[in-house]
Amino acid sequence: MAYPEPIEIAFKHVDGLDIMMDVYLPEKATEKDPAPVLLWWHGGGLLQGTRKGLGPHMLRAPANHDLCIVSADYRLAPQTRMPSILSDCVDAIKYIRSPAFAAATQNRVNPSKLALSGSSAGGWLSLLNGLGIGYEACGLGAEVPKAGSIAAIAPIYPITDLLDPFWSTKKYPVSYMGRMIERSEVEPFINSVDEKTSGAAVNSRRAIFYHYMVQEGILEPLLLDGTNIPPETFSVAAAIKSRKIAISPPPTYIVHGNADLKVPHRQSTDVVAAYKAIGVEVEYEEPEGLDHGYDLAESVDMAGMYDFIVRALKA
Repeated sequence: MAYPEPIEIAFKHVDGLDIMMDVYLPEKATEKDPAPVLLWWHGGGLLQGTRKGLGPHMLRAPANHDLCIVSADYRLAPQTRMPSILSDCVDAIKYIRSPAFAAATQNRVNPSKLALSGSSAGGWLSLLNGLGIGYEACGLGAEVPKAGSIAAIAPIYPITDLLDPFWSTKKYPVSYMGRMIERSEVEPFINSVDEKTSGAAVNSRRAIFYHYMVQEGILEPLLLDGTNIPPETFSVAAAIKSRKIAISPPPTYIVHGNADLKVPHRQSTDVVAAYKAIGVEVEYEEPEGLDHGYDLAESVDMAGMYDFIVRALKA
């Protein structure tokens, strides 16, 4: 199947980088009948990945679900720490609501109808931004989302808690790798003083960085060293249960395969339990026997997720 070419937009310039987003417009969208927006962030532990890593189901979404899909980059750790990564997400949301975005999309998009999604670490970003978690600690308190400004959150097999022992326990070797990864294989990406970047191709040398991080159990220092921000700041379930969230949760749909070797699916079930603990409904899908990245297969349509998103955007 031939997929549409995106409109490529530099929505931010910082650290000598153009931070980019790709915009996929439905053919049916018009100025009189503009399309709602699904903003998606890529995975990779905030260490690797690119906006170009969309699954086929998302590339089909403009035609199949009349959604404007926006895939946005952000700066990568450890050269950029968590506060600045979160600020890139905030700026992507602000840009979608700007006159510049309206002009770039010929006024064929309705930014007041905005849902957030992401895969893996990108799913974490969708939860942090949809709930305003970590904003104060990252100096973004003035940017906390207003109630009703986010129509829905739909994270896909998300990371949700840096305090999970999975992120701090050494694994020699990582089960799914079957070998040790030498530090030389992740040079220079592991050095915080090296050149900043806002995207890395899925087949680039940097694509092994996530697996090295899992092997060494070093996600927290890669994201937070030098920030003086404790890791629990970004623990989604704990923030929900203690009501340390900026707004009441928007409608939320979480999907996470129960055979995930790269992000334990308890990261999602803990969040689901937290929603229920405060009496807020959440829809949860747990595909049996499926691993991380299962939705990258051409045959996967994520029908339940899109039905939920479309319903929420029409509400």
